[in-house]
Amino acid sequence: MVERMTVRVPIRRLQRHASEVIAQVEAGQRVEITRNGVLVAVLSAPDPEVAAWEKLIASGAVDPDEDRIGGLAGWRTPRGTSSNRLTDALHELRDDESER
Repeated sequence: MVERMTVRVPIRRLQRHASEVIAQVEAGQRVEITRNGVLVAVLSAPDPEVAAWEKLIASGAVDPDEDRIGGLAGWRTPRGTSSNRLTDALHELRDDESER
């Protein structure tokens, strides 16, 4: 498991340097926002599953109204694959395509 670095930022610094703070989050840091030394909020990058789902929607690969069954965790392997692991199914589909 990769441990992300956590940075504490006073709210006044966030107000003055929002772009820099957001860049830290984009770089993988978890940013805790404080007011008078008390933690009031946390900024972190989006969940990888949510980000992947949004990319699939943007590319038109999925219809969010019809395909969403609990996100990517709800996806099932294609019919006719010999394994119930999505990774194995993907490898099989790629092998089939490369043989054509």
